[in-house]
Amino acid sequence: MAGLALTVAVFLLAWAYPNFPGDERALRSVQSLETNSLDAIASWLDAMGELPVVAALMGGVILALFFMGRRADAAMVAMGAILLAVGQALKLAIGRARPEQLVAGAESSGFAFPSGHSVYAMLFGGLLILFASQLIRPSWPRRLAQAGVAAWVVAMGASRVYLGVHWPSDVIGGFMFGAISLTLIIMLRNTLNSE
Repeated sequence: MAGLALTVAVFLLAWAYPNFPGDERALRSVQSLETNSLDAIASWLDAMGELPVVAALMGGVILALFFMGRRADAAMVAMGAILLAVGQALKLAIGRARPEQLVAGAESSGFAFPSGHSVYAMLFGGLLILFASQLIRPSWPRRLAQAGVAAWVVAMGASRVYLGVHWPSDVIGGFMFGAISLTLIIMLRNTLNSE
């Protein structure tokens, strides 16, 4: 409940203010690291969060889980897709403008808060980490897979700031909404499975 209250407070502040204290300085600090290699990585991460890739990855996981007989898990991923759409609707309701410090040929459109790429990374990445804990039995491959997914989640958020398409607070808001959504999905699944 505390996490939900904090998330609502952050969303209300994002609606009221164009950015948060320290956002611009943090953005410029991250962008000062610019290299050709980071440009390429950030551009790749940007593409990984675009709708066709998101739909293909989530759809592929849904089908794989369904054919593995893990229908409740497949439903969790499908519910995650619905919550991603809710995150996009929240962008319209909040209406926060994006920063204008673009690098690496980045383009942006629409509103900024919460970062859709960050919501997706936290929600889908969290589900993948959960599924890895259930499906990968040997300890070291499971931990390696989970660490790789966690690194991808963090990198996805950082890339949004690096490219200049989001304020750091947009990414934090995206992670918060993704974490609340993930918690809701897991709680719902556990409740339905216990009945």
